[in-house]
Amino acid sequence: IICAELKEISKKYGKPRKTEIIYHEEVKEIEEHELIEDYTVRFFLTKENYFKKVTLVSLRSSGEHKLKDEDIIIQEIEANNKSEIIFFSDKANVYKIKAYDIPEVKVSNIGHYLPNLLNMEDNENILYFVVTNDYKGHMIFVFENGKISKVPLEAYQTKVNRKKLINAYSDKY
Repeated sequence: IICAELKEISKKYGKPRKTEIIYHEEVKEIEEHELIEDYTVRFFLTKENYFKKVTLVSLRSSGEHKLKDEDIIIQEIEANNKSEIIFFSDKANVYKIKAYDIPEVKVSNIGHYLPNLLNMEDNENILYFVVTNDYKGHMIFVFENGKISKVPLEAYQTKVNRKKLINAYSDKY
């Protein structure tokens, strides 16, 4: 009796299925980096260890950079939000951070203080930074005594997401 009634109700009110059955094997795992928006940004490093990540739209619509007294911009690089930034310090340490982990600021903002952002040592200064997506290329270090060292950028690539690499290059000059 119940089966007959269900067939009758199905004929009277039945509609094609609006959803689809997906089996566990067909489910695609979404990784975290796929959810991160990728767009072009410009990075600025100042002599006093301030760092700015500014979108190009914000850069076009803004005026002059706000800096501390007697501070100057020492480096500027254009890259994308999914890049990895490698900072080289004067204590032979290297700090790495994903660009999307750094909040964007306006040009009128002083920027992020790197010792706080990277947990740097006391009296440590960032000398240079490089932005990479694939760790291709080389870093060239020139010392006061005239010696030169060439290190592949892939030497700074790590499997785990470490922020600090100690003794990442030689400080003997």
